[in-house]
Amino acid sequence: MTTWLPTAAVAILGAVLLWGLVAPRNQWRVLFGWSARDPDESEPGDALHGLRRAISALGLLGLLVVGGLQLGAAVLERPAAAPEPSAVELMWGAPTPRLVDRVVVAAAESPEGYVPGRLGAYQPIDRGYPPNYLAELGRFTLLGDASPSGLVGSAPVEGFTGYGAGDLIVEATGPLACIPRWVVATESEQTVQIDVLWGLPGAVDQDHVAGCDPSGVIQQTLLVPVQLGEELGERLLVDIDGVPLVEVDDLAG
Repeated sequence: MTTWLPTAAVAILGAVLLWGLVAPRNQWRVLFGWSARDPDESEPGDALHGLRRAISALGLLGLLVVGGLQLGAAVLERPAAAPEPSAVELMWGAPTPRLVDRVVVAAAESPEGYVPGRLGAYQPIDRGYPPNYLAELGRFTLLGDASPSGLVGSAPVEGFTGYGAGDLIVEATGPLACIPRWVVATESEQTVQIDVLWGLPGAVDQDHVAGCDPSGVIQQTLLVPVQLGEELGERLLVDIDGVPLVEVDDLAG
């Protein structure tokens, strides 16, 4: 916002007005008395000094009003400070991915006809003792349906969670119109190679590849719990291309 008056000019004007309010007689003598042959004879009366004092008071009040309006406008125009990211956002990024609350047991072999997505980070889980923050995460739904036909895994028993049966949580990104249908893990003593396959909801025999474009502009990111054959332990978790996944610490306590 452009300042109406330069700061220096405002300061000088304010000082002159304050002087006229506090000492109008002295102000007249300094500013105008020098031009009179006899300052004592030429000095205005008390009424004119009182008028000068009133004018100075009104001028100061006007400056204060204008300054207050400018300050208020500057505060309103100042961009709001970005909120501090939450612990969950620091772990998984923003916006926070939704959680697929299903019991997902990794398959040993990869079925054909499905689309591989992209894997991000992961977080190990002590089976039966999942991190508390998972209970607060938004749950995955497809157009309001929490269990669309073909969704990976199975619904947990009433009163339990699906992710509580997992050994880890995997961050998986895939096409928005599709759902994760399979988690495949190849386990060895040193590594666990994992993949999440996407497809359309519904029938198994439909063309999932044509309907799920893995390179599409609109993607979704989900957190998928995975139950391995054995706990991950010290083994290295890698994606289908052998690239290690980054482990996420539980910053939410």
